[in-house]
Amino acid sequence: MQRDSQTYKVDGDIVSTNASLHWSRIESIIQNVSENGILNLDLRASRLVDSVGLNVIVKAIKTVAARKARVRMLIGNNSLKRICTFTRLDQKAEIVGP
Repeated sequence: MQRDSQTYKVDGDIVSTNASLHWSRIESIIQNVSENGILNLDLRASRLVDSVGLNVIVKAIKTVAARKARVRMLIGNNSLKRICTFTRLDQKAEIVGP
């Protein structure tokens, strides 16, 4: 069965100075994620996600889960992948990347 998917492509780092902008963009895309669908968070352009940025990602995962859908994170570097593992985001979302 092909799952419906929506993608948010991050254009850089997600840090405290731009986290609310990223959240507003992600939130509008989440509205289009159907039940059993997938929200792709394309983080390949991100080198850094700080604690506020992680909160945006966690909020997206929780919001999508409430819609009975899931999140797939596309990671472009090992540093960000380690952060996802250390914070256990890899247990709540599919991690695709290096």
